[in-house]
Amino acid sequence: MATIPLHPPPANFTAAHALLGRLYLEHRNFLRRLLLKQAIPSRDVDDVVQEVFVTAWRRLECLVMPEQARPWLVVIGLNRASNYRKLARHEREVFTGLAEECPEQGQDDASSPDTLLQAMYGLFRLKRFLLKVGPRIRAVVAPYLEGRSIREIAEALGIKTKTAYARLSLARRHLQTLALA
Repeated sequence: MATIPLHPPPANFTAAHALLGRLYLEHRNFLRRLLLKQAIPSRDVDDVVQEVFVTAWRRLECLVMPEQARPWLVVIGLNRASNYRKLARHEREVFTGLAEECPEQGQDDASSPDTLLQAMYGLFRLKRFLLKVGPRIRAVVAPYLEGRSIREIAEALGIKTKTAYARLSLARRHLQTLALA
């Protein structure tokens, strides 16, 4: 167990600072284990734990009794884990080295008439879909299909990331209704 060096508190140090410090030391490892069980990757779990404590700091006045802190932090942690999974669902990871492992397909298969016909029909349906959705949704969907990340698209369009996610979600719902028809 590491010892924490004792420094005099700064002039603006309050009881809330002391409470949050105590909560952090007592519950950090528990929250880390909880978030790992909630399918948060180990590379990101420390960041999510920090987000939990930032949220706890912002809402510290909601904590009535410090003895009830663990269930309160669990609720905050579960909400943060849910938000992380929602945002991570839209992130794309590029796996390197898979091209060497996958067997190459023959060139004659890629240029067969059936494959070309299916590709042309798919492009026709995509063009028709993009014409049906509005220009705001189209401005997000087209770069997304080109492989750009949501953050890049949002920055290029000058909109919030959540707005770009919402427009992409609308496009997916519209696509689902077209698939059912």
